[in-house]
Amino acid sequence: MPQHPMSRQIARSAAVAAALGTALALSACASPSASSAPSSTDTLLPAAEGAVSYPLTLDTPFGETTLDERPERIAIITASTVDTDALIALGGLPVFAPSTIERNPWLDEDTVAGIDDLWESEAGQDVSAEAIAASDPDLIINLAAYETFDQGRFDKLSAIAPILYAPAEELTWQELTRTLGETLDLAETAEKAVEDAEDSVAATREAHPEFAGRTAAHVIVYPEEWGAYYASHTGADTAALFDELGFDLPPAAAEFSEEDVVAGELVGMIDADFLLLSTFGTDSEYFLESDLVANVPVVRDGRVIVDDADPATGINSFAWGLNVQSPLSVPWLIDQLAAFGAESLD
Repeated sequence: MPQHPMSRQIARSAAVAAALGTALALSACASPSASSAPSSTDTLLPAAEGAVSYPLTLDTPFGETTLDERPERIAIITASTVDTDALIALGGLPVFAPSTIERNPWLDEDTVAGIDDLWESEAGQDVSAEAIAASDPDLIINLAAYETFDQGRFDKLSAIAPILYAPAEELTWQELTRTLGETLDLAETAEKAVEDAEDSVAATREAHPEFAGRTAAHVIVYPEEWGAYYASHTGADTAALFDELGFDLPPAAAEFSEEDVVAGELVGMIDADFLLLSTFGTDSEYFLESDLVANVPVVRDGRVIVDDADPATGINSFAWGLNVQSPLSVPWLIDQLAAFGAESLD
């Protein structure tokens, strides 16, 4: 099975960060509506809604686990941060979460500081079972899981705590949020979080009727050893967000679904009415200044938008956010994405 598009982009982003040796400490940029950490006198989850009865059986392809009672100490072992965001959007806080959460500027820094243990998440690496067990969880969440999760991994971790699992290609961020809400007896809260995020997209679409029928594409330019990647291919989260804003995908989006590397002979296929080029790392000139790119019509006509990574860290929080969409990241992303689109089409 090929690696899921979103997990491919997450893995590359994490690999770039590791290679650059970045120390991410982003300040608060999110609204306080769903991203504030519980105070020391609060529990780690808001009050239950009373719609779920426990014990609750959790099904996975590897077997069943059972939540004997509503969990409170939650360990998140997914590096993508989508499920961590979803839990925070529900008003909860994990006791164990990936260090990649530190690169999410839509979160209040006090929220991140309130997490007991951040495990060092790197591309292709799983956190140790011993580290998970040390956080004393009563639920392990692995939604949007990498393909390295197998029967042996399930057997080892399910001996620690019940597991809520889904592979990376299975759930949209909306479905993931609802699944988590249903498991934690917070289904109504989850639905509200999803609706609020979707409303922000709908309002932005209404404000930009000029997007209708125009094509859009997003390419992430990593350092030369990784290359450039077509991040808005058919099935990708970024493609879905373009669609929700009213954009169409160019025909090339389907061509990059199986292999998203923009090799030299494929550069001409990145053309669109609106092209967003996001750099990741500090080495992008090999692509941005190449003659092949310069001759792509959208670039030649001056309609390309280049969104550069932070020169101090090499991290592009906006490009990262497009690949870890959640009830918290989408409202943070949408206005800037629309502004880029409007600038390109003006």
